Amino acid sequence: MLSESHFPYVLFLEGSNFLTETISIKRPDGRMVNLEYNSGVLNRLDRLTSANYGMPINTNLCKNKFIKHKDKIIMLQATSIYTQGNGEKWDVKKVFDIMLEISKTSLQVLGSEIFNQITKSK
Repeated sequence: MLSESHFPYVLFLEGSNFLTETISIKRPDGRMVNLEYNSGVLNRLDRLTSANYGMPINTNLCKNKFIKHKDKIIMLQATSIYTQGNGEKWDVKKVFDIMLEISKTSLQVLGSEIFNQITKSK
């Protein structure tokens, strides 16, 4: 996909290793335990976001980002990472809505590129 201006890859994560907020859970012995979203002991999101240029999670990142550094322009292709750590399974409708948004973004990017090619050839 290096020749493309979009990167329509999506990663859906769930579970306590992918918290975005602090939650409390009840252990089998009845004790309540706080799971801190910003604790490196449990949370693995920091590893994923570092590999994803530190871009935000639960965000459509389908359009490539272009950054200028000195005399170079660098293209970043980032996976759109969606996560929920509340112990619930992903809702099919929510996944569908996210995938539809990613698809629309991909089509917008492709349409824009086609339009630019047509207008350049005139």
